[in-house]
Amino acid sequence: MPLAVTDLYRYPVKSCRGEQRVAAPVEPWGLAGDRRWMIVDVYGDVVTAREYPRLVLVTPFLTGGGLRLTGPGGSDLTVSAPGGDELIPVTVWQSRVLAAPAGAAADAWISAVTGEPVRLVYLDDPTRRRPNPDYSRDGDRVSFADGYPLLLTTDSSLAKLNEAIAAGPGAAEGPLPMRRFRPNVVVAGTDPWAEDG
Repeated sequence: MPLAVTDLYRYPVKSCRGEQRVAAPVEPWGLAGDRRWMIVDVYGDVVTAREYPRLVLVTPFLTGGGLRLTGPGGSDLTVSAPGGDELIPVTVWQSRVLAAPAGAAADAWISAVTGEPVRLVYLDDPTRRRPNPDYSRDGDRVSFADGYPLLLTTDSSLAKLNEAIAAGPGAAEGPLPMRRFRPNVVVAGTDPWAEDG
């Protein structure tokens, strides 16, 4: 089978629902519009669906000048992309970076979803965050993604993983869908684990 891209996804807000794309421009820091928004706690630390699973029920839509959020039990909210006049320090795992707060209305809307006080922030300048220098070049940059601009996965690796799950004690937990791993690019036509190289 020839190598082929089978799916493209972008996630406008880190840990919220993503959107499947037919095509997507690639910028130096990732797919255009991918993970430029993020939710943080009162200390500025990243908040994810690992702690607040209801975040995956929030569907963000990029608009010409910001974001529209739809979610469980509330009305939609439109948020303008902050210009960067005010910046606050936020942490994405071990990375500390400045981000622009989206404002009180966005904070209240997202806090209603999580049940805890949180804030929505925007990476107004995507050149601000550098990936781990041990695994990148000086000029590389990344959005609010966990570590690197693009997450590439393969259909064959997911199939192999699901085989292992089915054969093991956690069989009832499988099979896992590809979206569970929140990839940007999904490729077919490779051996399992080809994405490691």
